[in-house]
Amino acid sequence: MLYEQLDRNRRMTVLLFVGFAVVVGVLSIAVEVLLLGQGPSAASAVIGTVIVVAAVLFAWFTADRVVLSASGAREPDSDRPAERNLIEIVEGLALTAQLPAPKVYVIDDPAPNAFATGRSPEKGVTVFTTGLLESMTRPQVEAVAAHELSHIANRDSLVGVMAAVLVGVVLIVCRIALRMLFFRGMRRGGGRQGGGQAQIIMMALGLVVVIIAPIFAMLLRFAVSRRRESLADANAVRLTRNPDAMIGALEVLAGEDTQVDFSHGMASHLWIEEPEHSEGSWLDKLTATHPPIPERIEALRAISGENRYR
Repeated sequence: MLYEQLDRNRRMTVLLFVGFAVVVGVLSIAVEVLLLGQGPSAASAVIGTVIVVAAVLFAWFTADRVVLSASGAREPDSDRPAERNLIEIVEGLALTAQLPAPKVYVIDDPAPNAFATGRSPEKGVTVFTTGLLESMTRPQVEAVAAHELSHIANRDSLVGVMAAVLVGVVLIVCRIALRMLFFRGMRRGGGRQGGGQAQIIMMALGLVVVIIAPIFAMLLRFAVSRRRESLADANAVRLTRNPDAMIGALEVLAGEDTQVDFSHGMASHLWIEEPEHSEGSWLDKLTATHPPIPERIEALRAISGENRYR
């Protein structure tokens, strides 16, 4: 069952990259149509390819370090028992899971949360807030650590930073295109130079693509993230053999109103609980990178087969 889920995860990863490549390719064509008022050419294909390759290379080699730096992560303080024990917990779980022990970092933030990053199990990094260490018991911290190790083992952390970078690229290109289109219109006083009806239609389609592209890219990332979170919860239970701990950790997250500081909330899909997101409306649920915590708890209860949680 786990191998089937892992294979499905890998297929979704391929679809993610293909989807972003298509979005960037179509976007480059739309930008050419909007700004130059002409049909697609070889130049748009070259530009789109360069953007995709540059974004993937950046995500592969530097994105994890950018996330750590932006979040204010630091190495654990050996003089603090909770942080010293955290290293032991992560190393013990990695040994059990037959994984290289990931590096451990801590963020000084009162909100309980954690995430993992790194492009491979050998380069894995786990990050925990001080709020999580203070509000959870050792078994609950162990369950959260197992959840993050699952992300590293399944290469979710690689996909997470890749998705963050690629979505960012799409958003930046769209914003630049819309601003250039606006200033082009202002400069020409709203007039058009030749063209005819076909050119007007092409420009209208290009504008629609520029507006829809970032929405499509973000929705694709949201769907993939939700699947990976549920799988990581289940794998954490299998690794620790303690469903109570994982359920308890999620209950702590659900019962805590404190949100991770906004500056730490970048790449929200990487965290075990999505920062700065409510679950009130259907739109909130559609754009959430994680399943609602009550749903995650119910799924774990079903896996454990224990009625005592109800």
